[in-house]
Amino acid sequence: MQTDIEIYTLSCPTEKTIGWLESIFTIKDKINQSKLCTKLIGIFNDHEIEITLLEQAAGKAFTSIWFDSDKTPWENDADCAKQAFAYLNCEIRCNLQGWEEEADQDPDQWWRINTKGEGPFIWK
Repeated sequence: MQTDIEIYTLSCPTEKTIGWLESIFTIKDKINQSKLCTKLIGIFNDHEIEITLLEQAAGKAFTSIWFDSDKTPWENDADCAKQAFAYLNCEIRCNLQGWEEEADQDPDQWWRINTKGEGPFIWK
């Protein structure tokens, strides 16, 4: 299980993303930090999970969705990305292996899911 989960959505409206989150979590709190950043507290299996939505995180069209917890319903970023795509039907990207501080891995290896299918790619 990863210590946190992060995925990126391409051109997906924030309200649609929040609808997806509400289908999984009981949303306890929603705070608009700024025009581009929204923080949510979601409850899943009696655990509070901090969720950050950051628009324009990777270019103007991408939104980062970061779950700061190891108590999410997913084993890894790819599992989360698959569920997000099934609900949102917009392109989802995530790190292929997850990310660990000081780990020996290629940070350019990503997983992409869209209407054409899914698979690894280099995101530059």
